[in-house]
Amino acid sequence: MGNRISIVIPTHNRAPLLRRALVCAQSQTLRDREIVVVVDGSTDDTLSMLDAHFPNVKVVHHESPKGPSASRNAGIAAASGDWIFFHDDDDLMHPSHLAELLAAALAAPPNSLVAGRSRDFAILGDDVTFGPTIWTAAERSDTDTLIQFLEPTALRTITHTTILWPRRLFDTEKWDETLSFYEDFDLCCRAILSGLHVIGREVGMYYIRVHAAPRLTSAKDDTNQLLWSARFWLKWARILRDRPEHRACAEALRNGLMDCLIRLSNLPAGQTYLPQLAAAFREWGGERYYVTPRPRNPLKRALGDTVLNVAGFPALHLLLRVVDTFRRKEAPYLDTLQPPASEADRQDALHIANYEAEARLQPAADRSRPTMASRASR
Repeated sequence: MGNRISIVIPTHNRAPLLRRALVCAQSQTLRDREIVVVVDGSTDDTLSMLDAHFPNVKVVHHESPKGPSASRNAGIAAASGDWIFFHDDDDLMHPSHLAELLAAALAAPPNSLVAGRSRDFAILGDDVTFGPTIWTAAERSDTDTLIQFLEPTALRTITHTTILWPRRLFDTEKWDETLSFYEDFDLCCRAILSGLHVIGREVGMYYIRVHAAPRLTSAKDDTNQLLWSARFWLKWARILRDRPEHRACAEALRNGLMDCLIRLSNLPAGQTYLPQLAAAFREWGGERYYVTPRPRNPLKRALGDTVLNVAGFPALHLLLRVVDTFRRKEAPYLDTLQPPASEADRQDALHIANYEAEARLQPAADRSRPTMASRASR
C-alpha cells in the first residue's frame, strides 16, 4: 500500500469558507497528496473561485444537490490516493495534521484505524477562541467504540475528519446516501464491523469551526434531521441483532430509539416511524418508556417516566414545555470557548490566523481563466 493521500471536500454554497479550507489543505507539510472538491449543486461563485485560484484541484460538479454522503462517494470515486481524508469545507487543520496521521497509521498494528486529535474553534473579530483538545482512547474494545456512536448523549471523541481512511475500505463500504445526518457515525460503525479497530493517538490537530450564529434552517430541515436520526438507530438495531458479541450495545440502542420516539411523536412526518421504533425498543429489552436524556434529579425522572407511561407522548410534551419555561437558559456553546492560554494554544491560533489572512489576500476570481478539461460534471 502506498502513501498518497486524497483530501475529499464536499461543499455547497460556501465559497468563502471553502477558500480557507483549501488554503489550509495546500499548506499541509505532507506533499504526496491530491485535493478533490465535490461541488454539490452550488449556486454561488464556487466554481469560478476554484478555476481562478486552485487550478490543481480535482473538481466533481453535481448540477443539483445530492447530499453529503453522495458527494463523499463521488469524491472517493474520483480520488487516486491510497488513503482518503475527509475534510469539511468550513474547518481547518494543523499544517502537519496529515503527516502525523499517516506516520501513526503506518506504525499502528494491522487493521487499525487511527484517530487523531481535534478541538473546536471560533473566530470573533480578530480573536480566536478554543474548546479543549479531544482524542480517543489508545486502546478499548470495539463494542465500547460502537457505544460511543450509538449512545445519543455520549461525548464524541472520534470524528470522520480525525481519521485517515485506507482506500481499500471503500471497495466494500460506501457512505449511506439515505442518511444526511449521523452518516459519519454510520460509516465509523461499519468500518468497525468490517474488521478495523479504532485506536486513538495524540497526533495531528483538526480544527472544527463553531459558527457565531447557527445557520438558518427551515422546519423541513429540522424534521429531516429527526427522520435521518430514526433511520440511523433503526438501521443499527437491525445490524446488531445478528451480532451477539455486541449485545452490550443494548442500552445505547434503547436510549437512541427512545430519544427518536419522543422527538418524532410530536411531528406528523414522524408517525410512520413510531411503530418501527417501538418494536425495535422492545426487541432490545425496552419494557417501559422513559424520558431521555435522563434528568439527574430522581424525582424529575420518576415524574417524567410516569407521565409518559400513563398519559402518553402528548402529555409528556406538554410537561416538557412547562418545565422549559422555568429552566435557566444555558449560555451558548460559543461563549464557553476560551482565548489561547498555553503556547500550544497560541500556535494553533497563529495557524488559523495565517489561513484566514492568506485567504483574504487572494484577489477576486479571474473569470477569464479556462476551466480544467479534467473537471467532471455529474
